[in-house]
Amino acid sequence: MPPAGTLAAGVIVKPPVRLSLAAAVCGSLFAHAPLHAQTASAGGTATVVVTAARVPQAEDLSPLDLRVIPRERIAAAGADGLAALLQREAGLELAANGGPGQPVGLFLRGSNANHVVLLIDGVRVNSATTGTNAFEHLAPDQIERIEVLLGPASGLYGADAIGGVVQVFTRQADGLALDLAAGSEATRRAGVRWGQAVGATRVSLGASWHATDAGSATNPDNTFSYNADRDPYRNASGFAVLEHDRAPGHTLAARLTLADTRAHFDAGPGVDDVNRQRLGTLALESRDRLAAGWTSTLRLARGQDSLRTAGSFPGGFRTDQDQASWQHAIALAGGDAVAGIEWRRERVDSDTAFTRTTRRVGSLFAGWSGDVTAGHRLQLALRHDDDSQFGGHGTGNLGWAWTMAPGWRLTAAAGTAFKAPSFNDLYYPLQFGYQGNPGLAPERSRSAEIGLHRQAGAWRLDATAFDNRIRDLIAINDSFTSVDNVGRARIRGLTLRTRWAGGPWAARAEATWQTPENADTGGRLVRRAGRFG
Repeated sequence: MPPAGTLAAGVIVKPPVRLSLAAAVCGSLFAHAPLHAQTASAGGTATVVVTAARVPQAEDLSPLDLRVIPRERIAAAGADGLAALLQREAGLELAANGGPGQPVGLFLRGSNANHVVLLIDGVRVNSATTGTNAFEHLAPDQIERIEVLLGPASGLYGADAIGGVVQVFTRQADGLALDLAAGSEATRRAGVRWGQAVGATRVSLGASWHATDAGSATNPDNTFSYNADRDPYRNASGFAVLEHDRAPGHTLAARLTLADTRAHFDAGPGVDDVNRQRLGTLALESRDRLAAGWTSTLRLARGQDSLRTAGSFPGGFRTDQDQASWQHAIALAGGDAVAGIEWRRERVDSDTAFTRTTRRVGSLFAGWSGDVTAGHRLQLALRHDDDSQFGGHGTGNLGWAWTMAPGWRLTAAAGTAFKAPSFNDLYYPLQFGYQGNPGLAPERSRSAEIGLHRQAGAWRLDATAFDNRIRDLIAINDSFTSVDNVGRARIRGLTLRTRWAGGPWAARAEATWQTPENADTGGRLVRRAGRFG
């Protein structure tokens, strides 16, 4: 059967509640904090982020809608996977096709599940065949920090960022730490981290293992694929970081992440169906301070998403993404400018004979953020991507923030974005009367938002209204023989957030009201809620 570009329709089964007992055997300290850390400011402590502008800036200065999940909240959440963590801690919509290890879709501001870019330490890792990300397999205990940028971000990160960007930063250990956990349904988790600095060289290693003997991935209401057997899940993950300061202000780094997973699922009675998926990134970096206020970052990397399915519908799909970037960040005109070039090659290896298996993207980008007058801050980004399949495409973002009075900020932003068609959409060979459409154009969007923010002592209140319009949506045609650019969508919404912190206590709440609709028919977009929180 033809693969789907998004999650196939099915029965959504929530995993059972797991009661975990975690034992911290050895404490650990973290040194050499990266740019996405806590820094002192005139008003106390400010969170510095990099995803919103590709250069370090205080979270409260960004005019864009951003969620930051620090290590403390990741540990306290006790989530089995990144998808559940993002739903709980960043207010994102989640749709799951079963329990642990089953495919999930994350919807940012009502856009599609394949309208989000996933970065691991700045490296893309996703399936080029489906265009989606395997959030369900990233282990939270190996994550130091998560930054979620909501809204169009192609002006910063190129294709696929219609809904936003999720960037994951891996942990760096100093000393030895061991984590153990156990729970219902024979859930077991174990993790170990070790880090050491010797002179100008730092090394950090980590490994974790997670196993759950879960019940059936679906239920009897799904008459096509229900199987009464249990569907266990296994996940073995690891990371390694090596950094060396070859001179003051000049650092070489190598980063490796790997996840090897086995998820049993139901595709029919009497057959044990298994997905074995491997995710990995490898990056070599050179970070150099060329002069006061001028930093250069050169990165060579590869991201890999490999899936092998055994059972009723066997097959294999592997995506290799070779990536290179050279970015310069310069203090300019009272702010920070960034400019650079990127190159990426997507290559598919599969036992399905795609009519094409590679494409290349070359990109130029530039941006600036800073204060223009007292109380007014601007941020802009421009980017041009040249794709070997569909040619050139330009995108941009513009953000503005105004400090109206102490504790009061008004923000506004607008941007354009696009989604490149997946290899399934473009090049899937003729099978069962279906084939891809190499003439597809990218999906395109334009979006605007306005926000009001209030900081009053321990209380923080945020209200953000957004309007996102998407055209040239890719959908299967009426005869179910291929896909075409046929539709338009419009998602309008309002998000309210509040946060409070006092002493050892903290509280957060968030709610969103939205109308995710097909602009051609007026119908609701599937798997999107009108209200959630």
